[in-house]
Amino acid sequence: MISPAAAQPPPPLLPDILIVDDDPGMVQALARVIRPLGRLRFATLGSDALRLMNESPPDLVLLDAQMPGMSGFEVLEAIKGNPLLADVPVIFVTSQAEASFEQTGLEKGAADFIAKPIRPAIVQARVRTQLRLKQANDALKQVAATDRLNLAEALKDLRESHSQLQKTAEELQLANEGLLQFVRISSHDLREPLNTVVQFVGLVQEDHGAALPADAQHYLKLVHNAGEHMRTLLDDVVRYARLQHGETEPPTPVALAPLMAELCDALAAQLDATGAQLQIGELPRVVGHASLLSQLFQNLVSNALKFVPPGSVPRIEITAQTAGGMATISVKDNGIGISPEGQGRLFQPFARLNLRREFEGTGLGLAISRQIAEAHGGTIGVRSQPGEGSTFEVRLPLG
Repeated sequence: MISPAAAQPPPPLLPDILIVDDDPGMVQALARVIRPLGRLRFATLGSDALRLMNESPPDLVLLDAQMPGMSGFEVLEAIKGNPLLADVPVIFVTSQAEASFEQTGLEKGAADFIAKPIRPAIVQARVRTQLRLKQANDALKQVAATDRLNLAEALKDLRESHSQLQKTAEELQLANEGLLQFVRISSHDLREPLNTVVQFVGLVQEDHGAALPADAQHYLKLVHNAGEHMRTLLDDVVRYARLQHGETEPPTPVALAPLMAELCDALAAQLDATGAQLQIGELPRVVGHASLLSQLFQNLVSNALKFVPPGSVPRIEITAQTAGGMATISVKDNGIGISPEGQGRLFQPFARLNLRREFEGTGLGLAISRQIAEAHGGTIGVRSQPGEGSTFEVRLPLG
């Protein structure tokens, strides 16, 4: 007798997607974005990519346009010249923005382009569209002639939807650029009067604080603290907007040991005030941007100093492990911990898991940290239980 479970048809196979790029960081970034959409294969050389495709034709190829050895254009010509591979859609992934470059790729048979630095939502949308087109094209080959007109019409609708998506993406990019400019201008215009308020409140406290009644001193302190908090919030908003816009310099080797030493100097007052115990193990060299990585780890260490139970002395341990060309840096604390529900929205912008009167903050620190990690082709995650502290793990490409 056949059991009900055995009688069920097997689940459909996920589409086969081949990522071809000589930059391991970009391969990892693309894989992280499109992993839910299919089964992934990887190649860092054009010759290896063609060998893999000849062994088993993929459903979609994400191809770096600029590679050593065989260029992306040469690989594309080889694909379109092979009858077994000619129908495989190819999306170029490139930092070239010239119209002539895109025109050449389309003339040679490229299905679409994705600009670097990548935008996860746009990448997923374009990959989904090409997979749907490929699926429709495959189905068109198998159905009877009487059904082909209907499928061709559906294919036309998909192409029109894809064209609309491209238009929407361009409008979204323009809107993002306008938003970034607005944030910059607003931040500058707001910071000027805010600096004046903070500075003059400080002068009043220094010159006349002792002569003021206790309640007036308290009110001045509240004004000063609110001004400082607003200044921090403005800086965080600008940083977040720049990261969202992909504004980063070319990466360079960064030694984490001296970076952490400088970070300890920057946080010396906070470390002394809390009596914190900070242990730092041997740290590797990674590839990235020193200023952004300093911001990332400063956010993590500052949170470890801040989110501790009342009366507790913060204990922070920073260690590292390396494997597979990646470094995993762990920041472990003895803080209040995070519930499983809270971990689900921990890295969202302006997400606050605690009352402001209990723990100060802008709600952007961890969102910025995630953006920095992903801008480096890495990831950030957390392991935590309420009342048992937290361990944040940052994965970055090794230098």
